[in-house]
Amino acid sequence: MKKFVVLTMWALMLIANADAFNVKRLANNKEAFSRELTSQDVLNADAWAQMHPLGAEELKVRAEVALADTFKEMERIDTTCDLGLIAQLQADATRHGIIFSNREISKFIVYLRHQNFIDDILFKLMKESTTISFEFETSTTGLVSGRPRNLHTPQNSKVDLEKMYAPVKSWPDDVKKCSLNTYFDLAQNITSKGPIDQSIQLQKLNYLAYSKKVISAEVFNKLEILRKRKVLSWPLYFYRYADIINNAKDKLTKNPELKATNDFTAEYVSRKQRVTQRGNLYRTYTSTQVMMLAQIIEKTAKRMDSRSVTLNWQYTDDPNGETQVYIFSPMEQYRAAIKMLRKDMAEVMRSDAFKNKGLEYSHLIAAAYETGFIKSEELDYILKFEDFWNPKIPKWKTYANFAFSLAGTATFYLPPPWNIIGAIGLVFAQGKYVTGDPEADPDENWNVII
Repeated sequence: MKKFVVLTMWALMLIANADAFNVKRLANNKEAFSRELTSQDVLNADAWAQMHPLGAEELKVRAEVALADTFKEMERIDTTCDLGLIAQLQADATRHGIIFSNREISKFIVYLRHQNFIDDILFKLMKESTTISFEFETSTTGLVSGRPRNLHTPQNSKVDLEKMYAPVKSWPDDVKKCSLNTYFDLAQNITSKGPIDQSIQLQKLNYLAYSKKVISAEVFNKLEILRKRKVLSWPLYFYRYADIINNAKDKLTKNPELKATNDFTAEYVSRKQRVTQRGNLYRTYTSTQVMMLAQIIEKTAKRMDSRSVTLNWQYTDDPNGETQVYIFSPMEQYRAAIKMLRKDMAEVMRSDAFKNKGLEYSHLIAAAYETGFIKSEELDYILKFEDFWNPKIPKWKTYANFAFSLAGTATFYLPPPWNIIGAIGLVFAQGKYVTGDPEADPDENWNVII
C-alpha cells in the first residue's frame, strides 16, 4: 500500500505541474526497434533496473519525471547546449534518487532508450555528449597529445592566435554559451581542403596556441577532445532536434501514436543503412521545412479524397454563355493529383528555403510520417501497390529501398481507393526508387497537370 501511495504521488507530481514539459514529445513512437541500442546495452539496462533500490515501477515513474524536469529547465533557460543537456540530466536524475554519481548517467540514458522514453536520435546525441563530458572531467591536466609534425604551415602562418582562441580562454559554461558552438566558430578561422585537412590544421593551431601560452593545458585538452571526437562532422546537434520535436513532430495529428508498429522482420536490411530516413530528415531540414514538406502530402491526400474534380470550358466572353464541364474519372483525378504533387515539389525546390537541399520524394514521406499525418500501420498497402506497378520487383528490395530507411518502422495506413495510398504508391513507381533515381527532375515540365 505504501509503495502504491509513493508511486501515485510521483505520478501526480508530473501531471499536476501545469508548466511541466510534455515529455511525450521525446518518447519513441516512430521507431519499431532501436538501431543504436546493442544487445549488451539491453542486458545492462535490465540488470541496472532490477538492482535499483527504487524498484522497477517507481524507477520508471521517477525517470519520466526527471526527464520532464530536465527539458523544462532547458526551455526555461533557453539553451540547446549538447553538453549542458547532460549536466542538467545528471542533476535532475541525482535529485530524484535515480543515480548516485555522475558516472551512472550512461546507464540511465541507456535505460531511457530501452524504455522508449527517448528515441534513437536523442539517445545517440546524449551518448556522444556524455562521452565528451566524461573525457573533459578526466583530461584537465597534462597533454592528451604531443607535438604534431610539420607544425608551421603557410595555412596557419598568418592566423592571429590571440584573436582566434579568445572565446575559449574562459571555457563556455554550456548554459548560455555552448562549447560546441564556440568550437564551430573557432574552426571557421581555418582555411582547409576538407574535413581531414581541417582536423590536421586544428591540431597544429591548438598546439601552437598552447606552446605560446595563449591557452592553458586544460583548454588545449578540451579542444583536442572535441577534435578527436569529430564534433564538426556530427550529423545532428541538439538545437535541431529540439526545434523539430517542439515545432513539427506529430503536429499534423490530434492523436499521436503511442508506439510504432512493425509486423515484419528484416533487421538485416534495416541495419545495413548508415543513416535512416528519419535521421536524414532531422539532419537536413528545420521544423518549418519539415512542416512544409508534410503539407505537400497533406494537400495531395485532400485532392485524392475530393468528392468531385471537374474541368470547365467557357466558350465565350459571356460568363453566362455556353460552357462544358468534364468530370474526372477516379484514375484521372488520381493522376492529376500526382501532377499537382510534382508541381508543389517544383515550387518548393525553387524557393530560397530549400536551396541546394536535393529534395527527394522520400523526404516528403518521411516528413509526413514525422508530423503524424501518416501513421505507422499497414505498410503492405504500399508494398502491394508497388508490386502492382512493378510486379518483378522482389518485396525485400522494396523494403530495402524505402521502408527500412525509416528505421524499420515506415508503415503507413492509407485508406483505399483514392487517398494517399495512390499518391505514395505512384510516387514509388514514378520516383524510380528501385532503379536508383529517387530525385525529382527539375528540368521536366512541372506545370503540365493533365
